[in-house]
Amino acid sequence: MKMKKIHFSKIYSFKFGKKTKFRREHSQIGRQGYSRVVLCNELQDSFESDLIRNYADNSVRSTKYTVASFFPKSLFEQFRRIANFYFLVVGILAFTKLAPYTAVSAILPLCIIVGATMVKEGIEDLRRKKQ
Repeated sequence: MKMKKIHFSKIYSFKFGKKTKFRREHSQIGRQGYSRVVLCNELQDSFESDLIRNYADNSVRSTKYTVASFFPKSLFEQFRRIANFYFLVVGILAFTKLAPYTAVSAILPLCIIVGATMVKEGIEDLRRKKQ
């Protein structure tokens, strides 16, 4: 029995169930003027399933931080706020002889505020991950 020739001028959107000989039947795909064939319900050992495994998954991560990026990203977020950046500059200037107060009195409140805010953001991110 002779196989029916596939006409690539028509759009074939889905082909169900039957295992195909991908290279032989679809050798014209990709050339100018030929359409795509989307295969559904193919067997796991087919050529197409090997191609699909190379794609990234489409999972969504709703958390802002990872374990490795928490500290640098959180510090960046803290000192992006103008008030924290101002007190950081004041704290650095407190180490010079021009400052009328000690450096500890300028740096300690900044460390407490930044640390507390980082802990709060970390807890919020953990709760977001659990949801």
